[in-house]
Amino acid sequence: MVAAVVAVAACSAGDTPKVDSTASAPVAAVMPRPATPSDSACPRDGTWKRCALEDRVVKSGLAFKPAGDSMKVAYLSVPGVRYKIGLTASMVAFFYTDTVAAEKDVTALDRFRLTPRGDTIGAWKSVPSDVIWSGNLVAVLFDASATQIERIRLTITAGAPQPLSEAAKAAKAAADTQTVQKLPPMPAR
Repeated sequence: MVAAVVAVAACSAGDTPKVDSTASAPVAAVMPRPATPSDSACPRDGTWKRCALEDRVVKSGLAFKPAGDSMKVAYLSVPGVRYKIGLTASMVAFFYTDTVAAEKDVTALDRFRLTPRGDTIGAWKSVPSDVIWSGNLVAVLFDASATQIERIRLTITAGAPQPLSEAAKAAKAAADTQTVQKLPPMPAR
C-alpha cells in the first residue's frame, strides 16, 4: 500500500508538460450552421402556405410533422394535408388560394365539426377536437390535448406571415451582403 501512495505522489509531483508556443495550432474547418425552421423560404405574402404553418407550429414547441399524404373531403373544394402532432394527435390542414374561397366552403358547414349542417356522420374518422379557421387556412384537429389545441390555436390565429416592410427588407439585404466575421481557432485544452 505504501508503494501505491509513493507511485501516486511521484506522478503528481512531476512537471506539467510545456506547451510549445511556436507550434501552430490545428485549424478547424468552419462548419456552416445547420438549417433551422426559421430559415423558411416561404413567400411572405399574407397567406398561409404549408411551409409557414409547419415553421410556426414547430416554433411553438410541438412535435409536428407531415404524415405524407393528403385527404379529400367531398364538401371542401381543396384537399387537406395530414399532420401528426405528438404521439396521438393529428391535424388536417386545408390551404385555400384566398380567404374568400375558404369562407365560401366554411360558412355552409357546422363550425364545430366541419361537416354539413344536419350531417350526423361526417367525413372524419372521429369527432374533431377543434376546428380553426384563419384567413385562407382551415385546420381540423383530432385527439388533441388541451395544451396542443391551445398552442396550435394561438399559432394559427396569430395570422399568416405578413410581407416584410421596406425597412426590414433593407436590413435583411444589408445583413445578407455583410461578410461573416471569422474567429481565430481555439486550441483544445
